[in-house]
This record gives sequence, C-alpha cells and structure tokens, in this order.
Amino acid sequence: MLKRGVIYLSILIILAASCTKGPPVPFPAFDFTVEDLFTGEEIHLEDLIGRPIILYFFASW
Repeated sequence: MLKRGVIYLSILIILAASCTKGPPVPFPAFDFTVEDLFTGEEIHLEDLIGRPIILYFFASW
C-alpha cells in the first residue's frame, strides 16, 4: 500500500514540475488601463507583468 502512495506522489510531483512554464506567447499584449471596481484606482496591464491574468469579456445582446 505504501509503494502505491509513493508512486502516486512521484507522478504528482513530476506533473506539477512540468506545468511550471506557461504557453509560448507570440507577441506581447497591448497596454491598456481599467478601473478597479472596489477602489476606483486605475490599473495598467504593464503593472501586472509576471502575474497570471484572466480577462473575462461579457456581452449581452
């Protein structure tokens, strides 16, 4: 039973280590500014370099 746990843990560590590099980016995104909904401050995309960013575009037709 212990061997099976060690094998699963080893596989998990290998998978986690292989996922550290993100996908290749063909060109940088254009810098843009948005307003923080809570504080009202302006946030520039350039200020978030190195952080993961999720852009959610919503449209209601």
